[in-house]
Amino acid sequence: MYVRIVTFRLAGITAADYRDHAAAVAPAFATWPGLVAKTWIADDEGGTYGGIYSFVDRASADRARATDLYRSMTANPAFADLSVREFDVLEGPTAITGAASTTASAR
Repeated sequence: MYVRIVTFRLAGITAADYRDHAAAVAPAFATWPGLVAKTWIADDEGGTYGGIYSFVDRASADRARATDLYRSMTANPAFADLSVREFDVLEGPTAITGAASTTASAR
């Protein structure tokens, strides 16, 4: 598994505008081959927004970077201080804590 973490501040749009935009574009992310999940994140108080993307592998993340959707995100003037970081996932420990978090959320 491979993870991309994207964060940014909003520039010239409100949090409500961003939430509307996110809801409108969310279905387009579902078309990315190899994307397991995208978790949308928001810190209204701190003014930071973004997403955590889980891919089946690095090649899938590479392919996603070549899409118009990705390019439009990185060029969007409403996303200031954009940070995109990518990581390999430590599968062994994640298998342990991933199962624990799934069990905890079911309670």
